[in-house]
Amino acid sequence: MRIGVIADSHDRLDYLKKAINILKDRDISTLIHLGDYISPFTIPLLEINKVYGVFGNNDGDRLLLREEAKKLGFSILRGPQSMEIEGRRIVIMHEPRGLESFRKSGLYDVVLYGHTHKLDKKNDPLTVNPGELCGYLTGNGTFVIIDLTTLTCEFISI
Repeated sequence: MRIGVIADSHDRLDYLKKAINILKDRDISTLIHLGDYISPFTIPLLEINKVYGVFGNNDGDRLLLREEAKKLGFSILRGPQSMEIEGRRIVIMHEPRGLESFRKSGLYDVVLYGHTHKLDKKNDPLTVNPGELCGYLTGNGTFVIIDLTTLTCEFISI
């Protein structure tokens, strides 16, 4: 199973639409958003079958963000959050607080974080920052597709 992972979309609606379309074109039906959506009007664009999300440090109206997410059938939670998808133990967070502790704990197959706006990938366990979807700081909007069977990932630029 493959999943899409994005972070730091920062109201960049055109890039968010492109990312969702790419995921749909590749038959990917699960998305993890690692925070910094910013405004509630971005949430309706996350039209994927299954969405998981955590808040970022710049997310504004958290109550309205939660209400919009609820309309699509998902919750935006405070990170870090642990979950299991297809038998893989995953922890998601926005800010990489305690990142090395999560990596060294032996509890997770995949560790995901955002916030730094920089692409990053390490192994043992697979640790990924998908970079910034918005492209505002780097000039390059990016996200990642992770294959949970092989624990490999593909970084995609918009």
